[in-house]
Order: sequence, then C-alpha cells, then structure tokens
Amino acid sequence: MEEMIFVSDFDGTITEKDSLYYFFKEYAVPEWKIVEEQWVKGEISSKECLIREFELVPNLCEKLIDEFVSSLNVDRYFKQFNEKRIEKGYDFVIVSDGLDYFINKILKYNNIKNIKVITNHAEFINDKFTLEFPNSHTSCKNDAGTCKCQVIKDLRKNYKKICYIGDGVSDFCAADKADILYAKKSLLKHCKENQIPCIEYENYGDIIKIFD
Repeated sequence: MEEMIFVSDFDGTITEKDSLYYFFKEYAVPEWKIVEEQWVKGEISSKECLIREFELVPNLCEKLIDEFVSSLNVDRYFKQFNEKRIEKGYDFVIVSDGLDYFINKILKYNNIKNIKVITNHAEFINDKFTLEFPNSHTSCKNDAGTCKCQVIKDLRKNYKKICYIGDGVSDFCAADKADILYAKKSLLKHCKENQIPCIEYENYGDIIKIFD
C-alpha cells in the first residue's frame, strides 16, 4: 500500500478561475445564472446543471471552446508542485465535477502532461455537444456527475493517506473524508462552519511546503 496520494479539484484550484463558470458568463444567455444558483442551493444536481447550462450557449462549437481555453491561466506554482511531487514519488489525480473536454485542453495548452483525470465526459458528436457521467454513483447524496466521495473510497484501497485540495461546493462532500485537507474560498467557509479541520491556502505555492 502506498503512503499518500494528492487528490485535487480542478476549476478554481489548478486553474486561477473556475473555467466553466467564466465560460458560461461569457458565452451563455443570462438565464444560466438561474440554473447555477439552483445548483448552489442544492435544488438540482450538478449533472442537470451542466446539461441545462450548455443548452443555454448559442453557437457552441469546438473553435469557441478553444478560443476560451487559450485565455485561461493555471496556478503559477502548479507545475513546480507537480515536478516536486514526482521527484518525491507521490501519486496525483485530478478529481473534478467539470468536463474532460475542457480539462484536457487546458492541461495540453499549458504543456502539463501525464496527469490522471477523473471527471465527466464530453465530446462533439455530429456537431452536438454531448455529456456523459461515467463517475456518478447511485449512493451519492448530491447526485453529482463525478462522485468525489466514491473516488476517495476507492483510493483508500491503495493509499494510507489522502491529501485533498479544493475550493468550492463540489468539494464539500469530500472535505471530511481526507486525512489532510487544503481549503480556500467557499470550501474554507464550509469547513469553518462545520468544524472540519483544514489548512487554508492561497495557491499551490503553499501546498509545496508540505514536502518540507
């Protein structure tokens, strides 16, 4: 059994901005905000939220997404962190309730390679943007597209410790299941309100310190 694995959210954690949020903000019709608010309040699942929000993007195409992806920045310390954890021999996986279509393009654009990604699947089929949720789970209380709790449960079979890094609503359910938790933004607020032990961080420059 391996000693520890790093598990990280993607949007707003590895990227400086929440890529899907800003994508919809820029390209979707205003009604997307209503759908987003319903998800934040727990009125709809993340699966329903994603499907409905993409339906509100006129003229959705690969070129539109490529142009948007090229404008995004990743955490300026992430590459350094990734090199350090490889040097130290730790495994790392991105677990996101976003979309592989966006995540893989962002990683490729920033020349970040050989990172495992567990997330929802999307692709263009006959010019239609289709979504699939291969990592959902029937026991998921939030009916998430990617059940982060189940991912952590599966990882427990091979790792003694889970170091989780997150920032938002989709990380709430996983927060109390990590051995080491780095939190910021709404995840940090959630942890404070629910007495969940965590380490406040600003960026991956703070997380690199764990190796010291």
